[in-house]
Amino acid sequence: MTSRHPVDPQNQNTDFADDLTNYDADVFTLDPKVMAEAEAPVIVMDAKGVPLFANKNAVGFANGIRDGLFPEIYQLIRRALTTPGGVVELMTFEVQRGTATLELTALPTTKNEVMILPRDVSMDRNLREALIDSRQRYRDIVEVSSAFAWETDETGKFIFVSPRGALGYRADDIVGRFPGKFLLDTADQDSEHVFRSQKAVRDVPVWFRRSNGRDACLSVSSTPVYSREGVWIGTRGLAHDITEQRRRESEVATARNRDRLMTYIVRTMRDEIDPLLVLKGASEASTRALACSHCVIFKRNDETGDLELAAGDADKTANEIAHQALHQMQKTNETFDALVGNYRLIGLRCHYHQRNNGAVIFMFDADHPEPTDGERAIMTEVADQVGIAIEQAIQHERILTLSRTDGMTGLLNRRAFFEELKRRHSRLRRENAPAALMYVDMDNFKLVNDIHGHQAGDDAILTLTQVLLDNVRPSDLVARLGGDEFVLWLEGADIPAASARAKTLMKESAVLGKYSGDAEHPLGISVGIAVHEPDSKETLEQLVQRADQTMYQVKKLGKGRFGIAAAPGSKDPAKIEV
Repeated sequence: MTSRHPVDPQNQNTDFADDLTNYDADVFTLDPKVMAEAEAPVIVMDAKGVPLFANKNAVGFANGIRDGLFPEIYQLIRRALTTPGGVVELMTFEVQRGTATLELTALPTTKNEVMILPRDVSMDRNLREALIDSRQRYRDIVEVSSAFAWETDETGKFIFVSPRGALGYRADDIVGRFPGKFLLDTADQDSEHVFRSQKAVRDVPVWFRRSNGRDACLSVSSTPVYSREGVWIGTRGLAHDITEQRRRESEVATARNRDRLMTYIVRTMRDEIDPLLVLKGASEASTRALACSHCVIFKRNDETGDLELAAGDADKTANEIAHQALHQMQKTNETFDALVGNYRLIGLRCHYHQRNNGAVIFMFDADHPEPTDGERAIMTEVADQVGIAIEQAIQHERILTLSRTDGMTGLLNRRAFFEELKRRHSRLRRENAPAALMYVDMDNFKLVNDIHGHQAGDDAILTLTQVLLDNVRPSDLVARLGGDEFVLWLEGADIPAASARAKTLMKESAVLGKYSGDAEHPLGISVGIAVHEPDSKETLEQLVQRADQTMYQVKKLGKGRFGIAAAPGSKDPAKIEV
């Protein structure tokens, strides 16, 4: 770049690469050679924001401007053209790797153009922000942590503690003093050492005296601090108050025993593969773990709303007593605790997502000691687990149903159909009875989805489903294999019966025409039929193959028809009918 004033022709050895910042007053004259040879990125743009020139280090940025990725540049150009001497701004842009911060120097030229000199300052900015964030993060952690942070010098004296202090002391009460001033007289003589340790220590219990005179146990962790020269200059660390934890050791032991018993009960329940037998396992495990006489479980019948006996090893008399307790629970509150006959009964309701779905009755001999709080806690947990198990059993039954049906049509799915077909085919071979396997495939179905949308396609599938269901008997099977493929098993049907049924389906399926993608490609069905004859030795796989191949032959010969497969082993083609 040179001044807008003419260059002295006698001074041709002037170094054009002196820099790109030599300017005169308000505008600049551009030297292409200097710009091309400059190591720094250089871009020249017109007043409308169109890049006119970019050296090799600025090509990518210029292409981004041309593609409209950096609209902020246009405002910068306007300011540069109206600001004497140009402008310098920091701008942050969204780029592929995240964000980039550029220092953009925009200089107006003699041709009402703008030269832009970009400089990437992302690293500098990111480093500054990272340092600020790191310091703030440390400050926040120290201030909000339940532990108090501390640091000592090489003498072991506190030189820093959390601003809010610790153990009832203010920070000023601790800084400048030695840890020994706050230790209990009975504390271990080595306790103070963790505050001036020259190696890392973790979770060392140290007993302190609070400001109110009470004792406190702190778990102290520390790490040594070294100067840049590698000289140890102190120690820093964290201290957590674990006083209550130490004082609850006996409670923890009790809880562990309770957990052990509960783990046994839950494991027994979970080891049972069949969800319907989980309740039986829960009853037996609870009886053994709690040393009770019986554990009776009731399960809600969703259809009637009644609680019905689901599991228990009680005899008839005990069962009657359990039902009495259940009756009282239903009339009163969530629990039952009373002596009835020769038993002490404790009854609890079971829930799943706030819904009562059963009850558990624990039956102890009348002379059994009063259950402890721990035992009662186990009973409550058992009732909670049983509530979950009851729901799992219900869901298992539902899943079994769902796993056998097609979600859209409610028909049998592929797996369920062929499982049932295998059983029926075996029975036919024993009974020497006929039957027909009928494959049904929709014609031009893809056009329906492409032209009218998937909702129209779903409606067409449901319409055909109803046509099929309206034209089968209770003894027949109907299934959706997937997409627009269906299959029927016609119990006891020979060739004439199967043909008659196919003609009916062809006629009734005309209702599908309203869903057609266009007039030239009407929506309809193609049907392939294979008939199992009495005394036939044909395997199920062979029967399925004949029906499937016949359906595709129909498709190949023009669609909208049905075909009867030739007899097993015959080389004759399928008989295709309209």
